[in-house]
Amino acid sequence: MDSLDRRLLNLLGQDAKALAAIAAELEVSIADVESRLHALIDRGVISEVAARIAPERVGLPITAFYFLRVSQNADDTEAFGSLVKDIEQVEEAHAISGQYDWLVKVRAQSVAEVQEILTRRLALLPGFVRGETMIVLGTVCDRVNVHAVLHDVSGA
Repeated sequence: MDSLDRRLLNLLGQDAKALAAIAAELEVSIADVESRLHALIDRGVISEVAARIAPERVGLPITAFYFLRVSQNADDTEAFGSLVKDIEQVEEAHAISGQYDWLVKVRAQSVAEVQEILTRRLALLPGFVRGETMIVLGTVCDRVNVHAVLHDVSGA
């Protein structure tokens, strides 16, 4: 990945729909931007190109995080990981270290729905032991850190 690829990733992270503006900023053709974009996708540097939905605009104004404890055996951990991603409201699920085993992010219509997801969906998954819920009161930053790619760690 060269410096132009890193700059391209940075600009895509800011506004992926503006390929013409990105091409102008990088002083290359749109065809070159598209070629590099496809190469970055093919190499797995970009895992997907998707629209970021404004959750509050589609009726999901509540963001919550669950810290979940799962019984400590491989079968339950594997089953939990396999099934948690099938819950429609789950946006992210991460196996973590520390006091809890999973960090799960959901978007919901209401606080009541946040409670229902925990008690009627997550708590019924194999190995569930306990959970702690954190409801987001406000967000000041919600993005992928594309600025990190501007720093060439490979020396290229």
